[in-house]
Amino acid sequence: MRIACVGDSLTYGSGVLKTRETNSYPAKLQKKLGNSYEVLNFGLRNATASAQGDLPYLESEEYAQSLESNPDIVILMLGTNDSKISNWDPVEYEAGLRKLLESYIALDNAPTVYLIRSPYCFAVDGSDIAEYTIQPSVVENEIGAIAKTLAEEEGVSFIDLYSVTDGQNELYTSDGIHFNKSGYELFSSTIYQYLLEEIEE
Repeated sequence: MRIACVGDSLTYGSGVLKTRETNSYPAKLQKKLGNSYEVLNFGLRNATASAQGDLPYLESEEYAQSLESNPDIVILMLGTNDSKISNWDPVEYEAGLRKLLESYIALDNAPTVYLIRSPYCFAVDGSDIAEYTIQPSVVENEIGAIAKTLAEEEGVSFIDLYSVTDGQNELYTSDGIHFNKSGYELFSSTIYQYLLEEIEE
């Protein structure tokens, strides 16, 4: 079974860059699932779902590779970078996320697709704007609502990583956006439980 993990720096493993081969959430998920699974990391730092963002995932080599990987399962998580002041456009975010979802759903081998709600983030100085001009309120409210609605409309599984990370500041690096290895452990454990339920059905 091949699993394609699609996303931004939170998939790539920013926050644990020196040990991302073991501490990114895809690497930790690989360890939990064992040798009968191949977990592939197609994370692209700074990527957006929106085609109008500063680094659209739809135009990336990682996107092309994820489609070509012939995945049995796709885990898609994009949204944090879309919330940047210069990027945020709810219509474009929804359109880009829908296009991504539909492109994976349409693959010949019809993979099981999971859409992940982007996790909690916060401004370390207590303001309304976090590092990299990311807007925590947009991540919490608009991005979460759009992702949930899209998952329902497209008939894919929805995993809410926001609720499991909300307020757990000790899981983050000093920027309030990226995670330490304990944070990515929580990511992988949460996703693993969802996968287990599907496997057992």
